[in-house]
Amino acid sequence: MIKRFYDLTKYKLATIVSAKLIKETAWSFLAQGSAFIFFIGLNLFLARYLGPDRFGEWSFFFSILSIVLLVSYLGINASARKFIAQHNETAELKAVLRSSVKLRVILSLVFALVMLSLSKPLAVWLDRPSFEVLFYAAAPLVFFASLVEYLKNAFQGLHRLKYDFYINLSEYGLKLLLAVCFLLILNEIIGLVFAFNLAFIVTTVLGFYFLYRHFYKNRPDSGTDYTRQLLQYSLPLFVISIGFLIATEIDTVMIGILSTDYEVGIYAVAKQIIIKLPHIALVISLGTMPLFAKLNQDNKEYLKALFYRLLKINTVIFGSIIILILAAGWYFIPLIFGAEYKDSVLPLVILIPYLIIYSYSIFLSSFLDYRGKARKRAINLIIALLLNLGLNLVLIPRYGAVGAAIATSVSYFPYLVLNWLEVRKSFQ
Repeated sequence: MIKRFYDLTKYKLATIVSAKLIKETAWSFLAQGSAFIFFIGLNLFLARYLGPDRFGEWSFFFSILSIVLLVSYLGINASARKFIAQHNETAELKAVLRSSVKLRVILSLVFALVMLSLSKPLAVWLDRPSFEVLFYAAAPLVFFASLVEYLKNAFQGLHRLKYDFYINLSEYGLKLLLAVCFLLILNEIIGLVFAFNLAFIVTTVLGFYFLYRHFYKNRPDSGTDYTRQLLQYSLPLFVISIGFLIATEIDTVMIGILSTDYEVGIYAVAKQIIIKLPHIALVISLGTMPLFAKLNQDNKEYLKALFYRLLKINTVIFGSIIILILAAGWYFIPLIFGAEYKDSVLPLVILIPYLIIYSYSIFLSSFLDYRGKARKRAINLIIALLLNLGLNLVLIPRYGAVGAAIATSVSYFPYLVLNWLEVRKSFQ
């Protein structure tokens, strides 16, 4: 009798969890799908309108700006996501939200001011005088973009991806709409910065309205201050973010420094396709991985089976994508972006191993973060970071975009293997 009751309860629990996973994965699909469509649309417009050289100049600038943004996050956003997921259904949620928002606003303001003060020295160091006014104009972007990223992480931790969809729709939709308008009117790259500023401001207001009304207002408040805990856990996540920017942005920056704007332009087309395709894996991850924050002996076998099932689904999806790239990439790149980008095909093919590794790493990295093992992941990423830098320095001066693609694909492999070994330990 007792066993039957236990089995029935377990079945009902699994049914409820499965229904929640399906619902949140559907919202995740809408969120990441809309972001992908608008992102590709924006970069397709920019590539065709600006041409390889000016598109390369914009890509170089935006890679520098992306590095500044990733540094400004300081791991706070990901740390907040972990604590929000952990206390999602407790009386501590309001305290976690209050502490994390306060911390995020203060640090965002500091980095916006740093951006203003370093605009001229940074432009001089890069030997790009035209970037000075762009860096000045991007100071508000540094502030508001970090708040938008916080909101995304907060809604992911809350496992309410409907609001993540609203945030992505607002951010990426407005970026595309406003970028087209500002660029056609001004015909200068600074118009893109103005467009992004406005898109982030509107999205910030919208996101905090949702967060306050649905998850903060009228909630019990324990009065606990989580600032110290958030900062402590943010440190390894900050190291990870530095390593992540090395893997995703430093190659573009180093091509800009060591090669030409043309090489940056053709590499940017290939790279932007590759870094957005794993959002398919991210869709699945966002809808499922918060469950692993509450892994215990009672649910270990169920969650282990779920995790391996997710990896199998990922294999089928990206196996199909790789076949499509190999079979038709040579045709679609010039067709979509223009004949002047035909040289982007080879870097795209070389980046396929990176695409595979990145797709699996989304699940492994998310698992380790939710399990409080960000420090382990940080150590693993440092190895990839050093390897990436060394290979870029050797290969880019000689091979340009092709060399950067080789360095990126090779350097990420140790990170995948080490994370996989760490995940396996957690399930033993």
